[in-house]
Amino acid sequence: MRAEGLAAAPAGEGLGSGFFIRPDGLAVTNAHVVEGAQRVWLQLDAGQRLAARVLGLDARTDLALLKVEVEGPVPALPLGDSDALRVGGWLFAIGHPWGLQPAVTKGVLSGVGRAVGDLERFRAGFFDFLQTDAAIERGNSGGPLLNLRGEVVGINTATNARARGIGFAIPVNVARAVLPHLLRAGRLQRVSIGVGVEDLSWEVASSLGLTDTRGAIVTRVKAGTPAATAGVRTGDVLRAVAGRPLRARSDLAWRVATWPAGVPLRLRVWRDGAELELEVRPTPRAGDGELAAPAADEPVAPGELGLEVEELSAAASLAAGLDGGVGGVLVLRSDGEAGLGGLRPGDVLLELDGRPILDRADLRARLSAAPPGAMLRFYLLRQQAARYLAFPKRWRGGE
Repeated sequence: MRAEGLAAAPAGEGLGSGFFIRPDGLAVTNAHVVEGAQRVWLQLDAGQRLAARVLGLDARTDLALLKVEVEGPVPALPLGDSDALRVGGWLFAIGHPWGLQPAVTKGVLSGVGRAVGDLERFRAGFFDFLQTDAAIERGNSGGPLLNLRGEVVGINTATNARARGIGFAIPVNVARAVLPHLLRAGRLQRVSIGVGVEDLSWEVASSLGLTDTRGAIVTRVKAGTPAATAGVRTGDVLRAVAGRPLRARSDLAWRVATWPAGVPLRLRVWRDGAELELEVRPTPRAGDGELAAPAADEPVAPGELGLEVEELSAAASLAAGLDGGVGGVLVLRSDGEAGLGGLRPGDVLLELDGRPILDRADLRARLSAAPPGAMLRFYLLRQQAARYLAFPKRWRGGE
């Protein structure tokens, strides 16, 4: 099925592909194919040309839901499960490359979890793409990416001008979550639970007793939000949402954002070496913000670690968005083991191994007490964002 959109001004046409998901004429394509169009047509492979209504679209996921009035049922494609895909599996891309006759290309799934940050219409971090070497060209946008069972596992959407022989598709599970919103309200009203998260490194995962990096570690819980009410804490690792395992923080972003507001959402959390379940009730998303830090005082040199820190002054605490009386130290210099471990000048170190850092003397004493080889896990603020960082102690003594 070919989708065409005619814009008002400047005059021009958008061209892409699409597919039916219901026999009553409900169809899917990319938002960029029909966005801003006054009139939209679907041309079926049999040559029939049908006027279509845009029921809804979401630019952030590049998905649009269309409806055509048909006298009888149209052939619809079943939706598969993109979470079940394995790299190396065969895939087929269907569409109308360059506006030509329908074409099918074959290839394999060459990657999952691919970010395509250089594409203007996508905001990095909301979801990750499927990558395939099945040829995807201009005009294929919005067409289906199928597995060997003929199920839609992705929606073809993009190529990367800096890479040859690969294309990218929206995982069908993202579409499964977004399309009901477009059918019901014409748009996606995103929700939030009030946490900041980041991906797990192997070092941080190991320090928490995990044997893999699946999930997302909580770096911030905003006061008064659903997450705070449910008992989510910084340092928790979110491993599953609504019973579906999380691969990375981008999985969390779209799974939470597409959940209905006010409906209970189960989180599986790793905390203190054990799993527990918490229930949150997401609320409509509001603007987020967070502050972070620098300032100055009298430095202390920490020896073989290569870390130089100073106490947080009142001005530095305020600049970091910290409440009065909160401890911590400011990193002035980081080389040697500290630099290799990832600490940077300007970092505000708040916790070591889950306990608050009271001051530089407290940090020195605890580093000295840690045995060689121990994994050190820091909770810190960096450039207005909270994060965790872990590395092993490879030096002797304290600092």
